[in-house]
Amino acid sequence: MNINKIEGINVLSLFDGISCAKLALERAGIKINKYYSSEIDKSALKIQAYHHGDDPNFIQLGDVKNVNGFELSDEIDLVVFGSPCTNLSSINPIDRRGLEGSESILFYEALRILKEIYVFQPYHKKLYFLMENVASMKAIDRDKITEELAEIFEDELQLIKIDSALITPAHRRRLYWTNIPNVSSPHPTPIEYSDVLENGFVDRQKANVLLSGNVTLSNGIFRHYKMNIGNIIFKDEDFAKLPTEEKLKRYPDILKKSGYVGKSGSATDELAFHNNCYRLPSIREYSRMMTIPENYVQDVPNVARTQKHKAIGLAYSVDVVAHLLRGLGNWGTVKK
Repeated sequence: MNINKIEGINVLSLFDGISCAKLALERAGIKINKYYSSEIDKSALKIQAYHHGDDPNFIQLGDVKNVNGFELSDEIDLVVFGSPCTNLSSINPIDRRGLEGSESILFYEALRILKEIYVFQPYHKKLYFLMENVASMKAIDRDKITEELAEIFEDELQLIKIDSALITPAHRRRLYWTNIPNVSSPHPTPIEYSDVLENGFVDRQKANVLLSGNVTLSNGIFRHYKMNIGNIIFKDEDFAKLPTEEKLKRYPDILKKSGYVGKSGSATDELAFHNNCYRLPSIREYSRMMTIPENYVQDVPNVARTQKHKAIGLAYSVDVVAHLLRGLGNWGTVKK
């Protein structure tokens, strides 16, 4: 007798944030049976709970330090994680202590869990994993991560560098380690920063890397251009087209005439140009940059805008991760 069986996947997502690994799996067309999430950030947990709080197959495990891989070994098919980049990224030169830094050392917790699951899995099961972290890490840290993962996955281990700007409106240069077969860079798509705007104009094709912080509405334009960080949207198209030097020359007078003095809470309308020159992206625009559903974070109540921005900045580029996960193949199909 033929019995139809829906094949699905059991997932463990460490440092899960707002569960973009789940979004990526769904976008890749992969059916999820159980989704185990490890996260401790209060704002991220509120966003998770808003979307998945009533789902009995979404299981929150809490602190990664308390996750027991032995207990999960007979269930998990895929482990996804992006351990903290705080001490690895070039954007943080003051505290760039690599994998021995106070936050980035948590990579070793993920490694421990991977080993526990891998060693004690039933012989017939196949364990897949996907790890993401910043491409700007030092070579010594990149090589150490590769060495540690190769001890588990040996010749199956692959390392690929992808800038999310290939298929999203924003740059995000990341390294991906995985044993998913035949991973490759996605084919470029013609989506630009301007395509995701709710109003206003920009002076570049792709947005900058998203950070958990941003520039200010007072003198932030100088930091934006000097350090090439943050993202701003201009009120006037003609101003956006000016050379950088001319923008910086004209801006102080525009700010003065606007009367904006940077008072806390004075810029409540995300789409308004309070300094009469530029604004920061809205939560919807930030979400679109990361190919997160535009209202996924925006609609969550009782989470401050700054915390929503931080949560998005720490998330995955969903379309990139979905592209890599498609290499898993036919999970989610009906088999007889």
